[in-house]
Amino acid sequence: MIRNKLSTSMAVGAVLWGMILAGAGLAQSKPPVIITGLSGISGLAMVKLIEEPLIGGRPVTHSILKSPDLLMGKLITGAVDLAALPINTAAILYNKGVSIQVAAVIGWGVLYLVGDTELKDWIDLKGKKILVPAKGAVPDLLLRYLLLKNGLNPERDLTIQYVGSPVELARLSAAGEVSLAVLPEPWATEVIARNSKNKLLLDFQREWQRIENQGQTYPQTCIVVNKSFAGSNPEFVDCYLKELEGSIRWLNENPQQAGILAEKYVQIWSNTIQKGLPRCNIRFEPGFKAQGKIEHFLSRLAELEPNAIGEKIPDEGFYYQP
Repeated sequence: MIRNKLSTSMAVGAVLWGMILAGAGLAQSKPPVIITGLSGISGLAMVKLIEEPLIGGRPVTHSILKSPDLLMGKLITGAVDLAALPINTAAILYNKGVSIQVAAVIGWGVLYLVGDTELKDWIDLKGKKILVPAKGAVPDLLLRYLLLKNGLNPERDLTIQYVGSPVELARLSAAGEVSLAVLPEPWATEVIARNSKNKLLLDFQREWQRIENQGQTYPQTCIVVNKSFAGSNPEFVDCYLKELEGSIRWLNENPQQAGILAEKYVQIWSNTIQKGLPRCNIRFEPGFKAQGKIEHFLSRLAELEPNAIGEKIPDEGFYYQP
């Protein structure tokens, strides 16, 4: 009797173990989910997940790219399932017919005026020269918008000069070759750390809130999902978004550990993250819940340059609905 019970238990155990192995094998047999971010802030939000081989039982592959153009190319060809990128870039791609949807907003403005000049307010920029990364990009457009709202004409009242990238501008600023620079975090913090004469002079986010009478700042960075992938894998997408929300919460609560991962994966100095993380404004909000804020921000960009959002505000299909 005991032997029969033992044999039965062993048989049941073998069946259960076989089912577990089969389930694991099924998960592993599915192609990995391709998730991509950019070095810097857009990749920082997902940094805790980069070392995870499985999410929601599915194999995942994270990659961090240095070139926004390379990421756009991968989204256009459908080579990426989920990606972190600027919200206006997502709008441009969507308006060009690329099958993506905004799943979440993860970055809420990271722009600051840094320099070695004494300033008290925006009006003090009259007659100054400001260096900005990339003409027509968000830093340039938002600077121009805030200047206009403060009674300054960007074309007549001051000089705006352009540098190829935030990295190059940060190098010039840290070397003392630039008096005033518009820089995103984490480069703003890095420049101040490298050159004690530099300091944060103006906060774009705070000024946006004042001018727009908003309780929070503007949505700058988002997670997009390939629409076809989302339709076939809704459970995974929802699971990943929950994991990402947890990753962002962990990031904000553990700046020292986050700094170690940031230096390893997204080319940001560990010390920079520890000092500048509160100004990175990384926070999770589902895309469909942030629709009004996204449309408001995009409309302001379009006032200055319609091409910066793909010439029109995206329709309802731009937002992923869980």
